[in-house]
Amino acid sequence: MDQGRQAMHRQRGAVLIISLVLLMVLTILAISTMRTASLGLLMAGNNQYRQNAWQLAQAGIDSILRAGDPALTDSCDTAVADAPVVIDALGGSYTTTVCYRGESLTPGSSITRVPTFNYEVQAEGATEQRGARARLVQGFAVTGASGR
Repeated sequence: MDQGRQAMHRQRGAVLIISLVLLMVLTILAISTMRTASLGLLMAGNNQYRQNAWQLAQAGIDSILRAGDPALTDSCDTAVADAPVVIDALGGSYTTTVCYRGESLTPGSSITRVPTFNYEVQAEGATEQRGARARLVQGFAVTGASGR
């Protein structure tokens, strides 16, 4: 019997230390997993805001293209950007600048040549959340216009 008591006396507290070490390892794993999941969610949110900013800039370009011939008298250096247009559905706004890039003659029949006016649209979309921005530039031409 003395041998049984001596064996118990030597093992006293070993289970407590092992269980605390295992609990510490599990806690570290849980914290690491939570941080990884939070980072993934943050990256997905940033990607969504960037997409919204791109869609806002594209909406700015589309609004200019739908309007037709802007009939500007200034070049891109002196062109003034529109006031920001707010789109609540995307949570942001866009600004556009139309730049005149010159005139060219499009070959028509052998007698007439058709004037073509070349423009460049610069649009910037910005979201209110996390400051996401996108800038798009697109050229377009108006053929057969009456003039600037």
